[in-house]
Amino acid sequence: MPHLSFEFSHGLGHQADLPALAETMRTALVATGHCPVGGIRVRGFEAVVDAIGDGAGGYHFLDMILRLGQGRDEATREAIADTLYGAVEDALRPQMGDTPFILSLEVQDIETRFSRKSWSTIHAALREKELE
Repeated sequence: MPHLSFEFSHGLGHQADLPALAETMRTALVATGHCPVGGIRVRGFEAVVDAIGDGAGGYHFLDMILRLGQGRDEATREAIADTLYGAVEDALRPQMGDTPFILSLEVQDIETRFSRKSWSTIHAALREKELE
């Protein structure tokens, strides 16, 4: 259950191709080999209001939070984090140029006993596509 949310500074979408970036994130999660395709969710949210650094303006951020189902060991979580962060950095660096910017990522475990997901037809739909 890899769920990736990313929050970004107001106006970042004028400088960076955020829909393409979301696809880069999804592809990176798949590439790790540790994130089931049917469980991947990537979603982005613009911070309509933000105050960054000294407040002078002209700064941007993108903060990712990746929530993973329990059971992956530390080395696997670290490998997922490194792959994801590296892919996003590689995609954003050319777009950001000299703009003051910070990219961050935090990986969190979803505690299984408090997680509910009994209604899901995505896995079945993906299996059907594989059979076509």
